[in-house]
Amino acid sequence: MRGRLLAMLLLSIPLGMPGAGPPGVQANQAIALIVKARQNRTEGYFYRAEAQYRRALAIVEQTFGAGSANLIPALNGLSELDFEARRYTEAEALSRRSAALVEATLGAGHPLMATALHDLAAIYHVQGQYAKAEPLYYRALAIRENTLGPGHPFVAATLANLAAMERAQGRRGRAAEHYARAVRISQGALERDGQRFADAWRCAAPGASVAQTEALQ
Repeated sequence: MRGRLLAMLLLSIPLGMPGAGPPGVQANQAIALIVKARQNRTEGYFYRAEAQYRRALAIVEQTFGAGSANLIPALNGLSELDFEARRYTEAEALSRRSAALVEATLGAGHPLMATALHDLAAIYHVQGQYAKAEPLYYRALAIRENTLGPGHPFVAATLANLAAMERAQGRRGRAAEHYARAVRISQGALERDGQRFADAWRCAAPGASVAQTEALQ
């Protein structure tokens, strides 16, 4: 039944055949599909999101080749859907393929490598394979700190996962340390967002200069 539903969803997506237009057209189609897939996933339409990710993946693969970095967003999206569906073997294969593509095309220190490593770690984490998950979490954490900064929300996300895993292992002191840092980062991000909103509101008042308003964009 699931296979039939997925096939119907694939057929219902109004796209031209891959290769029917120039690469730019095909790329735009893939981007549009990925945006729709993310929205559908957020709204709980998982079958629809999966179909759109797979269609985007097929378009990019046929247009740019199996070694293109353009495949990474669709691979990551499919991996996350498989993870949520507890299809861990499939999720692991997709994350490993994403990591290999990032390393080959963008470099081992790229933020997208951290995404792939974090996703792999989470797959092992939920299965209780902590020895596999821990070094991947730490590699993802180091990349995110180096490329995004120590106060980035993605750093907090990896710290929070580390804390949850360490707590499950009974390493409460280490878990508390990581969790406290994740909370501090999250609180800082909320405060910055709140200040940015307040500044934008103030600059929207009559008499605010264009320069003031543009500085907040």
